Amino acid sequence: MREWKSFRRLVFILPLPFGLNTEWAWLAVSAWIFWLLAQHYRWLLREQAEDQLPELRLPTAFVKSRSLIIALIVIQVWNLMQAVFTSLSPYDSWLAFYQGVSYTAFLCLSLLLINSRERTEQIIWTVIAAATLQAVYGTFMVLSEVEWGFFQPKAAFLGNATGTFTNRNHMAGYLEVALALGVGYILANPSHYSGNIRQRFLQFLSMLTGKKVLLRLLLAIIVIALVMTRSRMGNTAFFASMILTGVMALYFMRYKTRSTVILLSSMLVIDMAIVGTYFGADELIERLKESSQETESRDEVARDVIDIWKEYPVFGTGSGTFTHVYPSLKSEAVVTSRIYNNAHNDILQFLSEFGLPAFLVLCWVVGYALSNVVNAMRKRHSHFSKGIGFGSMMAIIALMIHSTVDFNLQIPANALMFMLVLALSAISRWTPRKIHRDRRNV
Repeated sequence: MREWKSFRRLVFILPLPFGLNTEWAWLAVSAWIFWLLAQHYRWLLREQAEDQLPELRLPTAFVKSRSLIIALIVIQVWNLMQAVFTSLSPYDSWLAFYQGVSYTAFLCLSLLLINSRERTEQIIWTVIAAATLQAVYGTFMVLSEVEWGFFQPKAAFLGNATGTFTNRNHMAGYLEVALALGVGYILANPSHYSGNIRQRFLQFLSMLTGKKVLLRLLLAIIVIALVMTRSRMGNTAFFASMILTGVMALYFMRYKTRSTVILLSSMLVIDMAIVGTYFGADELIERLKESSQETESRDEVARDVIDIWKEYPVFGTGSGTFTHVYPSLKSEAVVTSRIYNNAHNDILQFLSEFGLPAFLVLCWVVGYALSNVVNAMRKRHSHFSKGIGFGSMMAIIALMIHSTVDFNLQIPANALMFMLVLALSAISRWTPRKIHRDRRNV
């Protein structure tokens, strides 16, 4: 149980120190990840020796995800080759290589430890708890006008909810994932009413005092904070991903329930019409209206990034090099005085830094995860597996939409959350209803 509790604590603190977007924070967390993985591997070896097993006893989802893990390892090897031979900024590529290895280790750790329905529920509640803390803290800082971040006054985005992140868009990206997993969890546990009127009434009362109502309340709080970030694409990505995933779920799921349609409809109506009205939708709409070529230079930056990729199409400039490479390659069309540490487009930044071969492998990783959740919704009989698949698909779509105009995947906390979602997509597809019970709690 020690390793599992430690893993949950790790997931909970991911967003706390600036979203890990500072060297000391992500170095500490990566060391934590490697230590947990080493501890679990040592226990697997001891179990194999004691039980005289021909091979390690690994969870089904981990075994079935070997191609996913191999693909991520290939990307890290590519990063290593860039750092040694081709990178325009080798030091940055070495740091990116270390980060990439820690992300891959975190995915493996998630697949190894989240090996049952109970643990899947626990990790989702851990994410919801962490997101609720961010939501309450960020909202309170705005409403009270105290405006502090992580143990220090905020230097930017005053009047916007940022939680302990330094950027409102990064907090929005984290909340998108938490909301998606929360919606999926509710779908994974549909309410069933049967019997006479009295029995149905008692079942309804039981539902009102259960975890689902609490979760729905927490999701409403998180949505309030999402709106108060004033993140245009963050809010757009959340609602668009819920609609798109809902449509696909209704198409792919063989056994649909009325609760699925009712839940999605209530989320859209209540969150948009009521919560948004009272907690800052007007300001968010105003920000959407104010978007123009005069106030944004991201389109020009995106064109520059494409030109950079054309100059280095195969090997790229090197992972993690954008901050130091872009200033010397910036075109005259970008006239803003702001400094671009990232491209504000994860997709194009990965393409320019990694080069086309590694970028295609990244695309395959996302496609593989989406195929897992589609198959979970199509082929699994378990409502729980379908719901977790729904939440994973919604989270992936939300982050992909948001990534077209921002750099959430450059923030370690959000990148690790994406790894967790990839693991949950495999778990939704492959984790059996009955699992082997460890003799030792891990």
